[in-house]
Amino acid sequence: MELVQAAGLGEELLAWFDRFRRHLPWRDSEDPYELLVAEVMLQQTRSEVVASRYPEFLAAFPTLEGLAAAEVEQVEAAWSGLGYYRRARNLHRAARLVAERGVFPKSAAEWSELPGVGAYTSAILASRLAGECVPVLDGNVERVLSRFLASSRPPKRAGARRLLLATAAKLLDPGRPGDSNQALMELGSLVCRRGRPDCAVCPLAPGCQAFQSDGLDPRAFPAASRGRTREKVHCFTAVVRSGHGLLLHRRPEDANWLAGRWHLPTVELASGDESASEAAELLREEFGGAWDCDVDRVAVRHAVTYRDFLVRVALARWRPVPGAAAPHAGSPPGRLRWFAPEEVAGLPTSSLLGKSLARMPIHSGA
Repeated sequence: MELVQAAGLGEELLAWFDRFRRHLPWRDSEDPYELLVAEVMLQQTRSEVVASRYPEFLAAFPTLEGLAAAEVEQVEAAWSGLGYYRRARNLHRAARLVAERGVFPKSAAEWSELPGVGAYTSAILASRLAGECVPVLDGNVERVLSRFLASSRPPKRAGARRLLLATAAKLLDPGRPGDSNQALMELGSLVCRRGRPDCAVCPLAPGCQAFQSDGLDPRAFPAASRGRTREKVHCFTAVVRSGHGLLLHRRPEDANWLAGRWHLPTVELASGDESASEAAELLREEFGGAWDCDVDRVAVRHAVTYRDFLVRVALARWRPVPGAAAPHAGSPPGRLRWFAPEEVAGLPTSSLLGKSLARMPIHSGA
């Protein structure tokens, strides 16, 4: 019954979209490179933020070939402030792969072969660029369709996901599948909002089970999934400044947090109660050299996805051991390097770096 109702509301959805859609920089583009950049940015960043940064990124890398030829550090610098830098590295790898092949993918299956292009991104690109009738599911669409069906199942579960995809497919206009997908996402963003749905103006309201059924509150949908248990992580961070600048290291690409980003030398602690000398020993084991850490520390709290970090930040001194190479520009990920203050702003970092530095006084180390 719900699928039949969905099939009859596709035209109303598109009519609403044509009238009320937001004017976003990438919305009317038919250029596969421009849309790839936009959709990768949109994976974990709000559209309002992307709208301001997208033109800047295209100004830095106006063509696929230019992005493919750039060094990854240049790409990360242009991505700075958007977070989740793995997206930038995947986009760079995807650009190089497409440049090598000499042709952009067309189908969703072909798009999904590129690094960082999952089911959602491949579906939106294929539907917009090739007219493939493949539905998308993002958080906004899950909310819209869970309410439309009054589904009591969490949308991430396999059975619920299959039903949502089938419903979304029924809403696709064969002549405009890309616009249909965008319309559903826009509806979730502007009308079928999480806490304040405006059901009176919703084009899907005539068939929406949550709205039409007595005693149901649309805000109760979608059903909540059992949340992942949050993990507490204790860390020690050393702030080392000298005439050379600020000492940073690039975290490995396979690190389970801040992967690939430049950060202050940091080690995980067993309990958070370790002494300054114990922290210095952990730093020595991780980074080499000789460390001397202040006893006085400040606490910085930071949350990343399902992890809650309690970071003890202290001023420290570092010096290389005799015969060891000093930090330099060619240091590989995980090694130490000095940066002048004006250089730090252009690095792929995280807000945790800013939080940590903001709590520490200006200091000259060894």
